[in-house]
Amino acid sequence: MKRTLAALSTLAAAVGGILVTVPTAAASDGYCTVSKGVDRGGYWTHVPATSGGSTSCVMGRGSSSPAVKELQFALTICYGMDTGGTDGIYGAKTEAAVRSLQNATGQQADGIYGPNTRNVVEWRWYTNVGAKCDRLDFRLP
Repeated sequence: MKRTLAALSTLAAAVGGILVTVPTAAASDGYCTVSKGVDRGGYWTHVPATSGGSTSCVMGRGSSSPAVKELQFALTICYGMDTGGTDGIYGAKTEAAVRSLQNATGQQADGIYGPNTRNVVEWRWYTNVGAKCDRLDFRLP
């Protein structure tokens, strides 16, 4: 009985620790589940967004969506980081790449993509004659 209680206590502490690190819904408009096309001055890109279209969203380890794939493309193409591929799965390597970007830009390095990280990521912007990496226009929702 004591072993069972000790195991349950350890499990509860571990789960509690995980839950504390996940951003609350108040931190953004929701979870990034889709990618949203953005046009700017002849250039276009796709960025993570909620199903409602807001780019103020959150992703973390375990997320799996087209939004994760867009983040992985940006981290791989614009920063040369290893995200473990561009498979749309937010695994340990994607989390480590986000953490590296956060460290490099003076943010809290929690490995979670949210509005603050969105504002410093350089996305791959395409045009008919080429492409460039640049930040998202902060005036977007």
